Amino acid sequence: MKKRSLEPIDAQRWSRGDFLKRAGAVFALPVISSSLASCGPFQGSKGEQGSGGDEGAVGKGDKTLGFAMINLTLPFFVRMQDAGGEAANDYGVRTVWQSADGNIENELSIAERYVQQNQDVILIDPLDAKAVEPAVKKAEQASIPVVTMGNKVEAGWNYNTLYPDYKNMSAVARALGVAMGEKGQVALLVGARGNYVSDTREAGFKETIQKEFPDIELVSVEPTDFDTAQAQSATETWLTTYPDLAGIASISDPLVLAAMNAAENAGRDDILYAGHDGDDEMHPMLKDGSMIIDVLTGAERVGYWNVAVGARIAKGEKFDKELFMPTYFVMTDETASNLAKKGFKVDYVTPEEATQKAQAYAEEFGPSKPASAMSVG
Repeated sequence: MKKRSLEPIDAQRWSRGDFLKRAGAVFALPVISSSLASCGPFQGSKGEQGSGGDEGAVGKGDKTLGFAMINLTLPFFVRMQDAGGEAANDYGVRTVWQSADGNIENELSIAERYVQQNQDVILIDPLDAKAVEPAVKKAEQASIPVVTMGNKVEAGWNYNTLYPDYKNMSAVARALGVAMGEKGQVALLVGARGNYVSDTREAGFKETIQKEFPDIELVSVEPTDFDTAQAQSATETWLTTYPDLAGIASISDPLVLAAMNAAENAGRDDILYAGHDGDDEMHPMLKDGSMIIDVLTGAERVGYWNVAVGARIAKGEKFDKELFMPTYFVMTDETASNLAKKGFKVDYVTPEEATQKAQAYAEEFGPSKPASAMSVG
């Protein structure tokens, strides 16, 4: 086994094995599944139930935003909706949240129903970017603005709320490459082919490794359909096929956790990791030095931000067709210092600061902020 490039940096760290056992439920839970049942009407305490009796109605106001969600069962989407309810109250709008239960036909039906209901803005979390284009066209015919969230839909009429994914994953690749001593074998876990976010993050990582680290071999890029069980299985195969594997990166944190679980089971504590999402669950690994860098988006931030954008559009504010959510690199001070000595420097927040930023979405995207705060270049 190869020794880690960066020594453990937190003497009081958790045992990674203990942590992974606590997080074990994550490894059996896919991010997108057509078999998941709807959680029913949203009754979150942070949003006021709408007066119209719609399933998932939150907030009150003379403008209504209709959300067609992939599902409303998984923790990410639950947290996203909860913070979205706060945004609805802050912005004085009414939001209606409907679950497609992972089914594209359901998603199209929800969006088309919103057109018939003449909602002020329709927000879609597209299961398939191409497949939702007809729904966007119907909304255009009715002059209803559409926001497509986290997946680039090129229908012309819609706004896309995205992330600076290529730039972020390029930096993730550089951090991991430098931490590996600019040599060795690395593998990448991705989501689903054709998913804009996954494809863009994959390109940022892969192209940076290939262009800037000639002595690092990218041995495999494995699609997982955002399924942690597939991610764990892929990692188990890698550990057998590539016994000198030194690094694993992923476009989403739950997939990293699955990889860590596989490595833990195989007795491999020498692998370095890098990921994306900035989940609090990753902080123990950032602190013990096994995870080099993460990127904070945050479910609550995503939910609040999208409602903020939709509310502003409903009230007449003007935006470019593509908006990019502000994100943050997450590292410990010691990891950042070690990487800086090797030539890698980037603005970052510590895990503790990331936790604070993940919950400060109302300050970051609230009604008092200018329209320019909704996007970065």
